This record gives sequence, C-alpha cells and structure tokens, in this order.
Amino acid sequence: MATQQRVYIVGTHTGETRLVKAAVRQQALTHVANHLFTVRVATQDDLITALGNGIKVETYKDPDQLPLAE
Repeated sequence: MATQQRVYIVGTHTGETRLVKAAVRQQALTHVANHLFTVRVATQDDLITALGNGIKVETYKDPDQLPLAE
C-alpha cells in the first residue's frame, strides 16, 4: 500500500511560495531546503574559522516536539 501524501505549502526566506506533495511535513521542507542550501559536516578548519568569527553552535529542536513537563 502506498504511503498517503498531501500537498504542503512552503514559504521561503525570499518570499517564494512552493507547493510540495509529500508524506510528512519534514519531507516537504527538506525538498525545498535542498534547492536553497548546502549542508555538510564541518571540518576542524570550518569550526576554527566559524567560532573565531563569533558563530555559535546551534542544537536542532524538532518544531513538533512538545516541551517536557518538569
């Protein structure tokens, strides 16, 4: 049985609107992002340069994840 898909509307940082058919939200976002950005593992030299320029390391957070109750 094929995975159910729906059409997602994805807005880009340039104001462009894209319609993407995908099984889940993340697939739609990834599809658009792959055309706009490059991603690779940082080398040691990349880290030295970026940290030296004041760029901080960010930690991924799932936008759909609810905060844990304490």
